[in-house]
Amino acid sequence: MTISNETGTCSTSDSASGRFLSLLAAGGGFGYVPFASGTWGSLPGVAIFLLTRSLDAWLQIVLFVVSCMIAIGLADRAERISGIRDPGFVVIDEVVGMWATLLFLWRTDLAILVIGFLIFRAFDILKFYPLNVFESFRGGVGIVLDDVAAGMLANIVMRLLLLSGMF
Repeated sequence: MTISNETGTCSTSDSASGRFLSLLAAGGGFGYVPFASGTWGSLPGVAIFLLTRSLDAWLQIVLFVVSCMIAIGLADRAERISGIRDPGFVVIDEVVGMWATLLFLWRTDLAILVIGFLIFRAFDILKFYPLNVFESFRGGVGIVLDDVAAGMLANIVMRLLLLSGMF
């Protein structure tokens, strides 16, 4: 795998499957955007939420947990291959973190999606305590869990905002 620090891209020369896995770790390619890749990488999380929100709750939970485990594996593999700790092109963690932000909210109009997006991005960027504790974990676990924790905290804030009647 070669990394270009100028563009933030990653390519794997060893196999088509390696390139495909890197593309998945990059959130379908959003991680290759040379600026604000984490913000761009959060967008597929909104799409996944919208595609799965009408499923039974148990199925949503199963899909979310399985997706988190896949994200951990992809992030871990990308980190090992690139030799970079928490490589910038890996945004699969933002995908599942954004999904966690919106999961099971009872209102999902455009305003709620935008507010949830902004809160998640703020939490993900600021990484305040206790979110920053997860960054000390190694590999894919550390890459993904801080974003899932940021998403869960953003979900709680969203629920409080919705309950307060502010939105």
